[in-house]
Amino acid sequence: SEAGEVLAGRVIEMMRAAGIPNGLSDLGFGDSDIDALALGAEPQWRVIRNAPKDVTRDDLRSLFSAAMRYW
Repeated sequence: SEAGEVLAGRVIEMMRAAGIPNGLSDLGFGDSDIDALALGAEPQWRVIRNAPKDVTRDDLRSLFSAAMRYW
């Protein structure tokens, strides 16, 4: 929706103004790290089990892939 686009744009503006890194890639991670990141996240079940659905390693890979760059 248009409101969602406006909100997302504003959040990105604030992130840039605050100097927040543009995703995991700005922290030195790359696509070749996605499997290791997903594997490392799996033991965090105290957090993952609160998700509204069962979380698979493929779900974690997708999350880390999307987190590589935000803008």
